[in-house]
Amino acid sequence: MSQSTQPVVVCGGGLAGLSAAVTALEAGAEVTLIEKSPYLGGTALLSGGTLWTFKEYDKIRELIPAGDPALQWVVHDTLPGARAWLQGLGVKFEDIGQMLHVGHGHVMDPVGAIGLLGARFKAIGGQLHLETGLHSLVMREGVVTGVRALHDGRIHDITAGAVVIATGGFQGNPELLGRYVLREPNNLMLRSNYWSTGDGFIAATQIGAAASPGLNTFYGHALAAPPARVDNTQFREAGQHHGRLCVAINMNGERFADETESTGEEAINQALAHQPGGLCFYVMDDDHMEQMSMQGRGALIRVILARCQKIGATVLQADTLETLCAAMALHGVPEARALATLKDFNAALEGGRADELRPARLGNRKPLRKPPFRAIHVKAAITFTMGGLAVDERARVLWRSGTTSHYAPVPTERAFVDQSAQGEGASTAIGHFYRQMPVQGLYAAGNDVGNISHFAYMGGLASALTMGRNAGRNAATLASVRKRVP
Repeated sequence: MSQSTQPVVVCGGGLAGLSAAVTALEAGAEVTLIEKSPYLGGTALLSGGTLWTFKEYDKIRELIPAGDPALQWVVHDTLPGARAWLQGLGVKFEDIGQMLHVGHGHVMDPVGAIGLLGARFKAIGGQLHLETGLHSLVMREGVVTGVRALHDGRIHDITAGAVVIATGGFQGNPELLGRYVLREPNNLMLRSNYWSTGDGFIAATQIGAAASPGLNTFYGHALAAPPARVDNTQFREAGQHHGRLCVAINMNGERFADETESTGEEAINQALAHQPGGLCFYVMDDDHMEQMSMQGRGALIRVILARCQKIGATVLQADTLETLCAAMALHGVPEARALATLKDFNAALEGGRADELRPARLGNRKPLRKPPFRAIHVKAAITFTMGGLAVDERARVLWRSGTTSHYAPVPTERAFVDQSAQGEGASTAIGHFYRQMPVQGLYAAGNDVGNISHFAYMGGLASALTMGRNAGRNAATLASVRKRVP
C-alpha cells in the first residue's frame, strides 16, 4: 500500500466501522477501510447478535443519568431506521420482545451480518486493507488530513478528507486500563476480540482530542475463573449473566456490592474487578437452577454451571451452607467469615430487615434456603470500555482545548448545542458557559465513542450501528465539501 488519497478513511472493521464505511459509500464518498486484524467483525463476531436498547428515552436518563443525553438520544431515536437499513442489506432479525425489563430487542446472526456488510462494502467500491492498524493521525493547521497506518512493519500515509475512528475501545490495553479503570488490570479477563488496544483513543488524544467522562466504567460479564479454560468462542457459554440473582462472596468472605444494581450483571462485575484478584464466588440455592440467566432470557443457570464444569471451572455443591463454606475455604475463602456473611444475609431477608443490609440489596430479596447449595468461582471480565473520546451528536470528535468542562451546567435534557461552525469553533445556543468545538475532519463510532453507557448499559451493538451510521454520513458530507475545494 503506497501513499494514496481517499476522501474518507475508516479505521476499524467491526460493526461500527463497517456501518460507517458502507454508509459513507452509499452517500457518494470514496472509502478506504483499514482493519488491524486479519478479518472483519471485531467483537460483534463474538456477541449473541442482540440489537437492543431501552424502549423509553426517559428510562435511559433515569437509569444512566451520567451518560451523555444527546448521544443517548441519537442511539434511541435512530436505532429503528438503522435496523431497517441492515434488513435492506439482507440481515434477518428475530423479534425477541422485552430485554432486561427496560428494552426491546431483535436478534441477528452476527457472523452473517458482518459478512453481508463486508460484501456490500466491496461491491460498491470500498477499498479494504486487513492487518493494517492505525498508528497516528496526520494534521495540518489543526485539521485532520489523513492517517498513518502500520502494515507489515512499515508505516504508510493515507490522505483523507475525513477520518472515522472505530477501533473498538481500549479494553485490550493494560496500560490504559491501569490508568483509567482500575489499579490492577490483571484482575480482569478479556471478554472481547484481541485487537482493541486503544489505537483510536491514543491517536486522537495525542493530537489534543477530549476524553469523555466515564473512563473508569466498562461493560462485561464475569467469567468462570481459572483453572477454567475460556477461549474467545466460549465467552457466552462461560459468562455469568446470573450474578444479579446470586450472593457474591469475595475472597475475604464478604459481600462487596449490591448484586442487583443496574439492568444486568454489569454493575456487580465492575465492582468485582476491584476485589482481591478480581475473584469471588457466586452463591445460589436450588431454586436458582431453573431460572434463566438474563431476567427471562438466556440459558438456565443449571445449564451454565454444567457448561462451566466441562471447561474446568470450580463449581461447588453442598447440602448445607456450612459444608459449602468449608468447600470454599479450600479455595482460599475464610470459612467462618463466609458463613457469617451468608447467615446474616438470610436473617436480614427473613426478618424483614433487608433495608439494613450493607452493602444494600435492592432487588431479588430471596434468602438462600433450598438445598443443595452451589457456588461457582468467577473472575471479572471486560467486553468494552464505556469511556472513550468525547464527541457531539454528529459524531465529531471534540477538542480538549476548545471545549468546556463536562461538568458545565446544561439546562436542557437533551443538551443539543448549535455547532454549525466547523472551523473557527462552535457557536453556543445556550450561552458562552457551554461550548463544544469539533476537530475538523475527525469522527468516532462504536466503542471509541465515550459516555453513551455509563456504569449501566444500554446496548453495545445498538450504539455501534447507530453511531457508525452517524459518523459515516457526516464524514461523507465533509469529504465531499473538501473534494470540491481546489
